[in-house]
Amino acid sequence: MADPKRRHAGNVAGAFFVDTTCIDCDTCRWMAPETFHDIGDQSAVHRQPADDQAKLAAAQALLSCPTAS
Repeated sequence: MADPKRRHAGNVAGAFFVDTTCIDCDTCRWMAPETFHDIGDQSAVHRQPADDQAKLAAAQALLSCPTAS
């Protein structure tokens, strides 16, 4: 699970976020591109999921993250 103490500064405010342990594997970005984007050598949340479909995609991306970032 992502650590709120390591929350990446590039995230928008909200429940979904990426922490600084991200290894830039691109999993979250290809699974939920409407929520996650590339920010240098890591990913971050650029838009909080607004509907059920976006929330499901973001949750699936979280569960698929190899570093639980």
